[in-house]
Amino acid sequence: MDNKGLEVIQKHHSYGVPLKFDRYLTGIFIVLAVIMVVMSFASEHFLTITNLLNVLQQATFIMILGFGMTFVLSTGGIDLSVGSICGICGGMVAWLLNQEVNVFIAISAALLLGVLIGATNGIIITKLNLSPFMATLAMMIIIRGVLYVWTGSIPFRSYMTEGFQFIGNGRILGVQFPVIVAAALLILLLVVYRKMKFGRHILALGSSEESVRISGIKVDRLLIKVYALSGLIAAVAGILLASRLTTVQPEMGRGYELEAIAAAIIGGTALNGGKGTLIGTAIGAVILYLIKNAMNLLNVDPFWETIVVGFIILLAATVPVLTGYFKGKLKNS
Repeated sequence: MDNKGLEVIQKHHSYGVPLKFDRYLTGIFIVLAVIMVVMSFASEHFLTITNLLNVLQQATFIMILGFGMTFVLSTGGIDLSVGSICGICGGMVAWLLNQEVNVFIAISAALLLGVLIGATNGIIITKLNLSPFMATLAMMIIIRGVLYVWTGSIPFRSYMTEGFQFIGNGRILGVQFPVIVAAALLILLLVVYRKMKFGRHILALGSSEESVRISGIKVDRLLIKVYALSGLIAAVAGILLASRLTTVQPEMGRGYELEAIAAAIIGGTALNGGKGTLIGTAIGAVILYLIKNAMNLLNVDPFWETIVVGFIILLAATVPVLTGYFKGKLKNS
């Protein structure tokens, strides 16, 4: 029997900032530093405070979605519906504000919707025994279809209060409010992921489901909670995005799920579960948008961005596999 899952449950974790960074996380920082140095020579506008804060704000929405994706990937699952959840929750809060609903009630309703959709994903996966890929893919398509029908495929403007607009566009000491929200969320989720039983159980589940079941943990309930959390985090991103744009687009959040997966993978989260790093995910999102920003400053055709991002995902997913392969070769030699 594989005891790896039980070892993870019993292990005491740090807040995600190990005393000795593993080689992969160190590599991420090196990549980030290289991008910064190279682009500082390639474009005089790259290292300006304005540009870097702009990149950080653009990365924030994917960063937040990536946090939820990290939890899901750590179980060995995947959530392809987060972009659509982001879109429909952002649309809901904007629509409710148009109906002159209190801003706190509107935000609460959008957050609740995210939780319900996420929990539904978890229920479908556990009770209908569907793969996370198929279940969340179907949910992604359904929600996107609902958005198109609801909006008539036409953008609509939301009459937002100044307070709500501040959520997506305001600044505190020069730092955009969405960036502050992402930082606060990162700290909170680090505690959940590394210091609470919930987080340890998630990592254990990704390492060995059999061991987790033997230890008495209710796997189905745990998975439903994980997908509900992913939905909640996607709703937070949707609310921030709606406030930022002030206009609800039926395409809002489309494709974000892939970038969230990319950020998590670049950050060192394992696709097969059992390993995740929220700090790595945050850095992964920043790297992703630094590369996009660099290509924009160098006047590279935007269509090349998709190709480059695809290669980055492939590289990030391949490196751990190749590393494991060569380590095995060295041990056997």
